[in-house]
Amino acid sequence: MKRSLGGVSMIKTHLFLMKNRARKKWKLNKQVFHLTFDFTTLIYSLFIIGYMFIAIFLDGNMLKQIDELFIGVEAFSKDRFWFIVTAFPVFHLLRAYQQPGVLFTTAEYLLTSLPNPRAYVWLAVAIKRWIRALIIYLIAGTSLYLFSPTSFPLIVTYVCLMLFLNVLMTIPEWKFFQLHIWGKMGITLFFIILNILSFIIPSFWIGISFLTLLIIYNIRTAPKLFKGIDWNKVTAACDFKLWNMVIVSHASKVKFKKERQYSVWQRLSFWKKPFPYEKKAVYHRLWHLYIEKNISFVLQIVGALLLMLFVFVFIKDTLFLFAIALTIHIYTNLIVSMFRDRLVTDIVEALPWDLNVFKQTLLKWSVIPSLIFIFPYAIFAYYHLSFWLLPQFIIIMFTFRFLIKMKLEKVIQAFDDTQKLREWVEFLVYGLLLILIFSNMYPLLLILGCFIIGVIPFFQGRR
Repeated sequence: MKRSLGGVSMIKTHLFLMKNRARKKWKLNKQVFHLTFDFTTLIYSLFIIGYMFIAIFLDGNMLKQIDELFIGVEAFSKDRFWFIVTAFPVFHLLRAYQQPGVLFTTAEYLLTSLPNPRAYVWLAVAIKRWIRALIIYLIAGTSLYLFSPTSFPLIVTYVCLMLFLNVLMTIPEWKFFQLHIWGKMGITLFFIILNILSFIIPSFWIGISFLTLLIIYNIRTAPKLFKGIDWNKVTAACDFKLWNMVIVSHASKVKFKKERQYSVWQRLSFWKKPFPYEKKAVYHRLWHLYIEKNISFVLQIVGALLLMLFVFVFIKDTLFLFAIALTIHIYTNLIVSMFRDRLVTDIVEALPWDLNVFKQTLLKWSVIPSLIFIFPYAIFAYYHLSFWLLPQFIIIMFTFRFLIKMKLEKVIQAFDDTQKLREWVEFLVYGLLLILIFSNMYPLLLILGCFIIGVIPFFQGRR
């Protein structure tokens, strides 16, 4: 009886917290809205947007194209149902890099200091997550049913599937958040490989096995839910997620920052070893700190490129090869912009450095994230197995290597006039990208590409 009364009291307290949080956030957003938008201008803008929207969607061709798109998506959803079962949890894992899955803030943690069992508070927060997910899935499903030709049974199936996976992934996300970065990357890599295998092995058995293992993991882990939990890390991440209101921060020019904690590297054992005061070691440490500071930006770019490759690999061969060439160009530009920015940031701007060694240390760091782009190409290779895949892969690897080195040397040339570059080498490297794009239509171009790969280092060595 006492336990049930305590549970009711805890629920009332938690509802009180939720109501006052919502009221405070509403007041802040309302103030920003009144300061940012003029009511008359907003009304006219909405009329213009509505007119353009109606004009576009009343066009018969546009509606026909949208219907064809949804029919294609529906066919894919039916054919690849078990692949989606294993692919959707990857989204939850990626989200768990930054947050523990349930919004267990400092306020919830303080509730546990009262006569409220920690498990009850955690369950209340988890139920709030599930209800919120159900509402989102129902709204999305209703919109699909009303405005698309997607069948009602398929929509219901996927709404139930998404909710079921959301519930099953709650505990894994909570535990995944506590792992070191290498453990997180290892598990993410396992899930990616699992999804690749679903194209080779019948995905039905992989999907069933995955769901079974996930249910067993939840049952075995539930009694040890709070073992090994870093509560400061959890509450700091959840407080940041709760109060980091982008519109308010942008309007007020005040950024909400996480509570200061040890970095990922400082929690690893090799960071605590005596530091070797050598040139390469110093440069590697500088890149450690810089990449960690900009890790969110790097992950956004890499994630967007990876998503583009995974989408285009199922659409058209030439379009996928164009996406690979575009990925090489964008990723190398990212590395070069980091190199240029690092040379004018912090202590690096004030002291003399060996630019060539600085470049070599960055190249080692740039190779590690680029390896993840191999997975979409592995899917492409599985569906287009032939003799020409080997020279095509060689051209991809060497084009990336030549392009990133050439761009970094151009940056160094701006600081050191003694560095001389041959302009025609840049022309040949971009020619390799064009060969890559059209290699599927004209495979003999790959022979020319391999010849260019052999010529470029010869003339670079004679520079």
